[in-house]
Amino acid sequence: SEQVARGQVEALAQSLDVLATAPEPEKFIGQMLSTIGRLLNARSVSLWLFNDADDSLVLRSMSDGGKLGALDPDHPFMKNPSLWKQNAIIEELLFTAGPVVCDDVATDPRINGEWGEYFKRKGTKRFLAVPILVGGQVRGFVGIRHLDRGFYRPEEIELTQALAHQVMLALQLNEFAEQGRRAAVFEERNRMARDIHDTLAQGFTGVIVQLEAAEDAVSCGARKDADKHLHRAGELARQSLSEARRSVHALRPRALQDQNFWDALKGTIKNTTAGTSLHTTFQAQGKMPELPQPWQENLLHIGQEALTNTLKYAHAANFQTRLSYKAKEVRLELRDDGDGFKVHDRHDGVGLAGMRERVEQMGGELKINSSRGKGTKITVLLPCNGESTL
Repeated sequence: SEQVARGQVEALAQSLDVLATAPEPEKFIGQMLSTIGRLLNARSVSLWLFNDADDSLVLRSMSDGGKLGALDPDHPFMKNPSLWKQNAIIEELLFTAGPVVCDDVATDPRINGEWGEYFKRKGTKRFLAVPILVGGQVRGFVGIRHLDRGFYRPEEIELTQALAHQVMLALQLNEFAEQGRRAAVFEERNRMARDIHDTLAQGFTGVIVQLEAAEDAVSCGARKDADKHLHRAGELARQSLSEARRSVHALRPRALQDQNFWDALKGTIKNTTAGTSLHTTFQAQGKMPELPQPWQENLLHIGQEALTNTLKYAHAANFQTRLSYKAKEVRLELRDDGDGFKVHDRHDGVGLAGMRERVEQMGGELKINSSRGKGTKITVLLPCNGESTL
């Protein structure tokens, strides 16, 4: 008994070491199955999991002769993943949520049909099934097959249960890792969608504005003015292409390489609206703290999006940009005197949705005030506690 107890402690300690050092949860699962097989002198140890999507039984991993083996295509459950519903051993496992022991495969009435024939072909004499439990629910089981051995001792079954619990832990770690990966992919997709929209859509709006201004100048015979607008359109197109490339690689906007977002935003607005009928004004109040680089990028894109919406939809005469810092709060206001819209009646497009996501990332608040014929005001409020730099 003392030797059995010491062996249990050593096996559990070894499995915990593997769990802490294994580079991937999937490899840990394979090593745990091999450990169970070695401790019980089993011919093979397999991990089966229930798939809730189609109510099937799936062979996840298998150790054969102490080594990680290939999945057996001849197994009845591999040929028919729904065959488990007719299996008395698995029914008992699900009902009791505890280990199920078969000491003699040849005489046990629960083992019959294709499964029984499979065991006979493989020379199986004894079989042990230990459930994998998550939240008290059976998610699968570890199947242990022996060619010849004595009866299963209670302490062996307890040890196998303890190791099966660690297999369950590894499964959950693997699942959490996959969820984290999917969340990271989703976040990266949203980032790229926001950034590409902010660069391409806003850039194209500026190009269109300049081309329309050039067309008006040509119609009035002002060839030099038309050439200026065409030159600005070309510059905006090149900038947009460069920004799109940088967005894909998650690099900071080119406009922020040599200046802060406020100067970059003013430059973008002036270049986009130069020679048009839209009159722009800028106002800054207070000594601005040093803002994190991601915040500067977000504020720049929000300002660009507000200008784009004004140019595309508002038919405005004036566009005002105001930045202030007061009482540890940064406030960016973007206002036009255009057509406006009913905020509650309008669903967010990519632009407004991107604004909201950017403000949420910074832990701030976005306010949109607009009404028909009275223009639109967008306000970004950010909590800030930094030292002044401007």
